[in-house]
Amino acid sequence: MNVVLAVDTASSDIALAFAVDGEVAGSLALDGAQDHSRLLLRAIDELLGPLRERLSAIVVTRGPGSYAGLRVGIATAQGLGLARGVPVRGIPTLESVAAASGLQALTAIHPAGRGEFAAQDFEHGEATGPLTGVRPGDLRGRVLAGEQAGVLGGLEIGPEARCRAGLERALRRMDGEGGATAIYLREPNITTPRRPVAGH
Repeated sequence: MNVVLAVDTASSDIALAFAVDGEVAGSLALDGAQDHSRLLLRAIDELLGPLRERLSAIVVTRGPGSYAGLRVGIATAQGLGLARGVPVRGIPTLESVAAASGLQALTAIHPAGRGEFAAQDFEHGEATGPLTGVRPGDLRGRVLAGEQAGVLGGLEIGPEARCRAGLERALRRMDGEGGATAIYLREPNITTPRRPVAGH
């Protein structure tokens, strides 16, 4: 029995899915509450139970998405892969969105903060353009799918559906190359703490 786990922490919600002998057998999504690091391993244990001992590979969402969430998801997948001696393969968020949509031609989107979306065009499941950051107004007239696409008149695809589709896509090419390096739309806005002013 071969068990493949998929981990998606690109959103505030955590999504997991697993396949047994090449078929997706279960999934779950839970509110990450901005605390992916505390909840993720417990959720994996809850989903897999004793099947964790049969783990043969891990698929992890690479981004774009939540900076902290992606870091936790990728680090957890790599740590679990190292501990179990199994390969870890990455899949881009928007590739999973395109797979989940069932659409032949679309613009896959994902919230990118600051009122923007990460967007990429796909045809027949393959990217046909670069990953870009766009404002909602720039998406008018396009066939959209992804998280928050529903409010823009497109097809809403949540983390759990995205995770399942990403796992199915990864299963078809598990023998190929597939690094787990994070994909960021832009570098995170991190600053060093200010020094306290004397007397304050």
